[in-house]
Amino acid sequence: MPRPLGRLIAETRRRRGFSQTRLAALLCAAAGTTTVTRHEVSRWERGERVPGAQWLAWLALVLDLPPALLVAAAPPPDRPLPADGVEQFCRLAERWLHQTAVSTTPPGPPSTAPHVAELRRMDDLVGGADLAPVAHRRWREAVTRLRRARGADRRRLLRPAAELAQLAGWTAADAGDGAGALRAYRAGLLLALEAGDTPLGGHLLGCASHLLGEVRPRAAWQLARVAAAGVRRSGSPGLRALLAHRAALAAARSGDGRTAGQGLLVAQRLGERLGTDPEPSWLYWLDPAELTAMTGRCLVVLDRPLRALPLLDVAGLSLLRRGQPRTVAVYAGWRARALLGIGEVEQACAVGGGAAIEAVRSGSVRAAEQTRELSARLAPRRQIRAVRDLSELIRQLTSYLPGSSPAGGVN
Repeated sequence: MPRPLGRLIAETRRRRGFSQTRLAALLCAAAGTTTVTRHEVSRWERGERVPGAQWLAWLALVLDLPPALLVAAAPPPDRPLPADGVEQFCRLAERWLHQTAVSTTPPGPPSTAPHVAELRRMDDLVGGADLAPVAHRRWREAVTRLRRARGADRRRLLRPAAELAQLAGWTAADAGDGAGALRAYRAGLLLALEAGDTPLGGHLLGCASHLLGEVRPRAAWQLARVAAAGVRRSGSPGLRALLAHRAALAAARSGDGRTAGQGLLVAQRLGERLGTDPEPSWLYWLDPAELTAMTGRCLVVLDRPLRALPLLDVAGLSLLRRGQPRTVAVYAGWRARALLGIGEVEQACAVGGGAAIEAVRSGSVRAAEQTRELSARLAPRRQIRAVRDLSELIRQLTSYLPGSSPAGGVN
């Protein structure tokens, strides 16, 4: 994996024999501007500021580095998750599990709010960078109505508000705001608990597990297991299969291959029952192709690319027909990683190029991160022409990728 961007710039500058003043002068000459000074270079190297997309491109030229290597070394655009917030959420999950076991609260009425279904369908086509503000505003409006309601009116509004919290969290995560997503999931879990909707609470925990998967895999596994235990009696086959996949992926990222394999077996058995019972409206997107792609993704994390590729190939054709650019971009990124895992570098580059284009179309930070990670894995193989071509493509697309110009940079 790449070094931090500031250290990479500093080490390469010294190796080239440049001072900070000289590097600033070369950057200004290349870009035809005088806006970069020695002090700005110093701030980049100390990590106090991050160069924007255009300055990353000029740095690659002046320092003779692969553009993809600089892009991959830049800090991710998402905001860090507070450690105490994660711990509090895990404690709330344990409380949810206890209360669902002893609760006698009757479920609230089904959600029929048209704006909830509208936002779900929009999420299929619009990435979090564009949709998150809309979903957040709808959620806050629902919370305001809920505060004013009493009795039966409040019970009627609980479930739509919980569903909007889930959508607000999901789109915030897709926009790179992990802390905001965790807050929305926590609020939604409390609303689902008050509404007596155990499956929706389990889904919110599963979403939080997905959010924490890369940064806190053990906490992600814990949340998925708590959710699975809570919905064992009331959850549909699709929901239980989804939660089994969440737990398997978190275990794989923790390096626990045995537990991950067991989770995949459970998910497979439950997935075979998909369609035998009605699924919640918020699981409309879950089908056999999606479950197959999830299995392939987990196998890539487990370093089993030969087993993963057939699954990702078959599922990819079905998912492509949906016309959802984010889904295509995400799973194309996993397929590229699987191809790289078996040494097919040129094919990985071809698939990765398509994934980068779909990431731009999707407006999804999560999809863009697939491109960033692939870039980091390919950067050491710059001697291969396909890698250089992909690096150039990513350089051209960088300014369009969501989150590619963090605050403090120049785009």
